[in-house]
This record gives sequence, C-alpha cells and structure tokens, in this order.
Amino acid sequence: MKVNIDLYQKSINSTKFTALQIATIWEFYVTKSIANSASQKRTLADYHIKSLPINDMKRIAGIADNNYRVLLANSINKTLQKHGLIGENNQLIEIDTPKIVCSTPFTIADNNPPKARYGEAESILTHLRNAFAHGLTFFFDNGNVLFEDKDNRGMITARIILQQKTLLDWIYIIDINGIFYKKDM
Repeated sequence: MKVNIDLYQKSINSTKFTALQIATIWEFYVTKSIANSASQKRTLADYHIKSLPINDMKRIAGIADNNYRVLLANSINKTLQKHGLIGENNQLIEIDTPKIVCSTPFTIADNNPPKARYGEAESILTHLRNAFAHGLTFFFDNGNVLFEDKDNRGMITARIILQQKTLLDWIYIIDINGIFYKKDM
C-alpha cells in the first residue's frame, strides 16, 4: 500500500508502546546508542559482543536481501526510488514491506576504492538514532514505522521501514546477555 507519509509523522510517544518500552527504545537507540554521534554511547564491549549481528537483525526484521542496500554513496535517490521509498513529492511511498536503504560514511584515498568507515549495522543504528532525534519517524496503522535521516543539505541519507516490534527485537539480540535490557520489559 502506498501512503502519504506526512500524515503519519509522529513521535514514539504517540504509539501503542508502553511507557517502559518507550524509555527502553529511546535509551538504546538515542541516548546510549552504539552510534558514533551519541555522546553517552555504549560500545560493543559494553554488551560483551565482538560484532553486531547484522544477519540476525535482517532475519528477525524480515528483510529480504533484495530489500537491503547499505551504500557507499553521496546520493541514494535512485535506489530509494527503485525500492518504492521515494515517490510523488518524495512522500507517497510503499509501506508494507520491511526494507533498508541507506548510505554509509566512507573514505576514498588515492586510487583505492571507497572504504566504509564502519560496519553496516552501526550505520543503520546511526540512521535510526538520527531519525528519532530529529523527529523523522512515521508510525503507520499497519504496525510498521519509517525512519528517515537527512544530511546537512537536506538530502535523504536513509529510509528504513521496520515492523514496530523489530525495535525491541533488535535490542534483545544485541544485548543478548541481558546486561542492560531484560526481555520481559
């Protein structure tokens, strides 16, 4: 189903999540995010893990390989369009299928190919953090949520559609040992 996303822009406080779930989601994705931009960030070592489980994250979110693109690119507009994440006036988009399309920071030196500054999962978590922090979250009636991130010029750098429950699922697979978050929250 295609919808005008402007009609669904709201904060997590306007959802059916409980107060405890909202606090947990906000702390994990924003305040104590793994994202480099979080000043109170947690590290992988804090969770007693060596790497983020990106394949498990995609599987749990129901994201097929053909709906997943993390690109070393300055513009992702054509990829957003190909995946139904940009439409008329950039707002009429398909919201039924979980998908991730985002750019990731990269460096280029001399004649070498571009190299990502950090892993795909960290890039995704950074985009989620930014979307929450800047109020670019769109909660749909079908139980999905769209996260949008933009750069300093206003160019879209990520559009991510997840089931709302995926936000909690990802917390529990990253904090697999229950160091900070217990599943019964």
